[in-house]
Order: sequence, then C-alpha cells, then structure tokens
Amino acid sequence: MYKYREIYSDIKRDILTNHYRAGTLLPTQEYFAEKYDVSRITLKKALNLLENDGLVFSKQGSGTYIRPQIDNSDSELLPLDLPVGVTYSHRDQKISSQTLSFDARLPLADEQQNLNITASDPVYEFKRVRSINDQIYSLEHVIMPTQVAPLNEEILQGSVYDYLGHIAKLQLTDARRIIYADQANAEISAALKIDEGFPILVIEQIAYDQKGTAFEFSKSYFISNKSKFSLDIHLNRK
Repeated sequence: MYKYREIYSDIKRDILTNHYRAGTLLPTQEYFAEKYDVSRITLKKALNLLENDGLVFSKQGSGTYIRPQIDNSDSELLPLDLPVGVTYSHRDQKISSQTLSFDARLPLADEQQNLNITASDPVYEFKRVRSINDQIYSLEHVIMPTQVAPLNEEILQGSVYDYLGHIAKLQLTDARRIIYADQANAEISAALKIDEGFPILVIEQIAYDQKGTAFEFSKSYFISNKSKFSLDIHLNRK
C-alpha cells in the first residue's frame, strides 16, 4: 500500500469520526509531514484525495479546511457521495440495530463475482434493521467473506465498519453504488413495518478497503416517502 493512501485513510477516518470538526482548519502540512515522516509531495497526494472526496478545501494563504457537511437535522438524509455507514453519516444521532438473521455459508454465483472470491470461500450473511432515534430507517442485507474478520451477533448490534477498523485494520475507502426503486416483498414489508407492495428505494453496494479489495456486497432497503439522499459534486478546476 502506498504511503499517501495510508495517510489519506487515516485523515479521512478522523474527519468522519469528528476528530477533526467540520468548518475548522486541518492541522498544518508541516504537522502531518512530521507525524508520518513523509515529504510534502507525498502528503499533497493524500490531501488531493481528500479534496476529491469533497471532505476538505484549501484557501490560499490560509490553509486546508474541513468542508462543512450536510445539515443532519434531517435524520433521513444520506450522503451518496461519501462511502460511509449509517453510524458515520448520522453520527450525532442515536443508532440502533435489530439482527433478523446471521449465518455463514458458501457464496452464490453473483456474490462470487461481486466479491472476487471462489465458490469454496465461505461468507457471512446477515440481515438487520437499522433505526435512527428509535425510528426504523433501513433494512440491510449483507454478504461478507469470513476471512475479512470474525463476526458475531453482538458485533452486529453496533457499527460493523468501526469493528473492522479496529480488528482488521480495514477502512472503507471506496464503494460502487447502484440505486433503484422497487416494491416491498413480504420479508421487507415485515422488517420495515410497511404494506407489501409499498414503494421502496434500494442501494446495492460493493464496498472496497484501502487496498482496493472488495469486502462487502450489500443491499439496503429504504421506505420511499421517509428517505432522502444527497449528492455533492465538486469540480476540480485547474
């Protein structure tokens, strides 16, 4: 792994966990260069990646600032342009989980393709309902190779991404998301407490770690009239 990617992942994690607060100055380049024992050129590559993600912006003669994020007073708003989980996207609110099922098995053909694994590589499969401020938010259906890290139902009650960061030293840095409309089947309607056939929004995601390895294939289901998504677009002008 390139050093600048490691620095990028570290700073990004600190921004998303509010170690560096939105709207404030990021520590100086001199500070980071000394902390990571790298040149200014290497550090600049890391900062460029953060700027491309829309997490920071530079003011000439002033420094690098943490870009203010969306107003999370609307608990249903999910940023599509940042590869983060619910715990980080709604980090100032009460997040809870109800595990509906959890098991390990061999992967199906589409799971093998999306996760770049073989038919003999076992995967975890779990489904859980996520709630924000005690209101049902989404149903998650996740497939994850067991080789990533050991999971259990206790871990599923909290942030899986937080756990993976501490145990497997794995950071979600990239994701491919497909968004489409659908109708709730019997299983989804029971989990989200809506009528069968009710319109829903679906986010299908392949998540990648800092090494570019796919470690999760998931589908998240949202109630159509209670969900909002945002997408910030940042154009780099030379």
